[in-house]
Amino acid sequence: MEELEELRLKIKGRYIKGIIITIIVTLLVAFFRFSLIIFPIVLGIIVTIFSTVKLKQEYKITFKKVFVVKALESKFTDLVYEPNRGMPYETISKTNMMYMGDRYHSEDFISAKYKNIKFEQADVHIEEEHTSTDSDGHTTTSYVTIFKGRWMVFDFNKSFKADVQIAQKGFGNAKVKTMSLFGKKDDLFKKVSMESEDFNRRFNVYAQNEHDAFYIITPSLMNRIEKLDDLNKGKLLLCFIDNRLHIGIYDNKDSFEPDSVFKEINEQEIIKRISGDVEMIAQFVDELNLDNDLFKKEV
Repeated sequence: MEELEELRLKIKGRYIKGIIITIIVTLLVAFFRFSLIIFPIVLGIIVTIFSTVKLKQEYKITFKKVFVVKALESKFTDLVYEPNRGMPYETISKTNMMYMGDRYHSEDFISAKYKNIKFEQADVHIEEEHTSTDSDGHTTTSYVTIFKGRWMVFDFNKSFKADVQIAQKGFGNAKVKTMSLFGKKDDLFKKVSMESEDFNRRFNVYAQNEHDAFYIITPSLMNRIEKLDDLNKGKLLLCFIDNRLHIGIYDNKDSFEPDSVFKEINEQEIIKRISGDVEMIAQFVDELNLDNDLFKKEV
């Protein structure tokens, strides 16, 4: 904790120093050459960023060693936690159930077991490139977030032969192949209406095989998914593929991150927040009853 606090104060001090120097130089330039006022502001920002980038990375790593690792170890077994590593791009892209955009970033990779259920999780940020051209012919490129949140992969205790997707309405990045002139029939997805009208209002269900959809998505599971929806602010995507359950939570959040260096370290508050991030993983195992192997059989 002492090391973490020292780093926080050092970074905060450099920020304050950079701001003060930038203001002084800007005022001097404004006094003598007002037209150049933007130069010291930009230079001050660049210098401040470069002078703190390594310290901020060190602060982030130390924060995760102090708080995150401890919280994960208290809940899970067989833990592998790599803050600078992410969920492999192929893990998500191979589901063929997500648009992967043009720019992909992931970090805070976790591999562990909870109630003997093996899982992986990481923060994922997917962006799509947008270009626009003004009336003078100048082209501007920008990146728009199409997914930001967590991606989890769990072992699933039901075996199934075809893939199934449950996409909460409003989860705009979901993708399924529903028709094709030349594609194999087994590759196509069909929209399935479940027996619960309330569930159908909240979620879209697609399956390669209608029988598998009803086999996997039982009335009990529908109730559990609705409860998870109520407990989480983000939009949900559930992909049942290769006898594993992929869950995307689009909530525009980064988990396990430190607060601003300008905010004093409140140990109890941080432990509560990090514990909440950890509990979200356990929540999906508990609520979906993933450790129940009574139904483990081939379809």
